[in-house]
Amino acid sequence: MSAYFEAPPELSHHDPAVVVTSCIESGAHQLLLDEGVLPPAFFDLSTGVAGDLVQRLTLYGIRMAAVVPDPALHSRSFQEFAHEANQGTQFRFFRTRDQAAEWLESMEGR
Repeated sequence: MSAYFEAPPELSHHDPAVVVTSCIESGAHQLLLDEGVLPPAFFDLSTGVAGDLVQRLTLYGIRMAAVVPDPALHSRSFQEFAHEANQGTQFRFFRTRDQAAEWLESMEGR
């Protein structure tokens, strides 16, 4: 069994709260998200979608690794948000799935 929950394609573009709830229901404490599962509003920080996700992750003690292969395709503010997030241990952004999975696995039990 995987140490993390991976949002299935049918959750694609749902509210991040749905994805977090699904993670909790699976019994996992870590979440792996591909860029395609996140709604476009996630990348527009003015919508509050990313902030809502971060708040829920923190509230429930869930670590998240998101695969965003090319952050430069998104706004400068999103790039700065991702850079800042990558300094912490709650959630991070990675260019590849392998990097994301490796980080989650290294954080298991911490």
